[in-house]
Amino acid sequence: MEVKAKTNVNSLIKSAIREASNNNWEKAKKLNLVILNISKNNIETLNRLGISYMKLSNKVNATKCFKNVLKISPNNVIAQKNLNKLQLNLPEITINLSKIDSANLINETGKSIHLKCDIKNSKKILNQGIDTGSKLTIRNEKDSIGIYKGNSKIHIIDNSIAKRISNLINLGNEYTCTVLGVSENSININIKETSKSKKTMQIISFPEYLNSDLHKTSINQNIKNLNLVNVDEID
Repeated sequence: MEVKAKTNVNSLIKSAIREASNNNWEKAKKLNLVILNISKNNIETLNRLGISYMKLSNKVNATKCFKNVLKISPNNVIAQKNLNKLQLNLPEITINLSKIDSANLINETGKSIHLKCDIKNSKKILNQGIDTGSKLTIRNEKDSIGIYKGNSKIHIIDNSIAKRISNLINLGNEYTCTVLGVSENSININIKETSKSKKTMQIISFPEYLNSDLHKTSINQNIKNLNLVNVDEID
């Protein structure tokens, strides 16, 4: 039953994204409301619903959606920017959904994760043609990962999640990277597992606790027997 529920939610999310991409905001609003009834406090859905309300000129409900997001995730860039625009009565900032493969907007449990990377200057990135929907490459950088466009290094991520990805790449896993948005001092990306090696068949790339608290994650540095331990034993 749980697998069926997740499948239904993913189908609804794809439909909501498709309707938004086609500017069918009323349908997108209704679909996102249905999703929230199934998956309460889902940040991506709340943001999509808020954007739908903005497009429908319903600023009161749009404001409620973005404030709810910020209660759950105080540093959420999309909610912050759109809420600021609503308060200033300026045009909204949105993700250009039509430029992104909808599959990369959906966080598949255990297989993908959204990360916000702080950067010093976004102009350099934007000048390289990197924007919402851009496909980037992940390369192993010892205990960290590098984000590249072609041979140009965009950013180095050296937190505990990056160390986990680095170790799993060493064991044969492969990942894709899609840009979800670029702001003044940060870039938001989605990292998704695309293939596993025989050594990592029992290892989940992104356990749920990584998504719930990015600042308290850790990783098992000893990977010699990584393929032999239970998933729950990997920090």
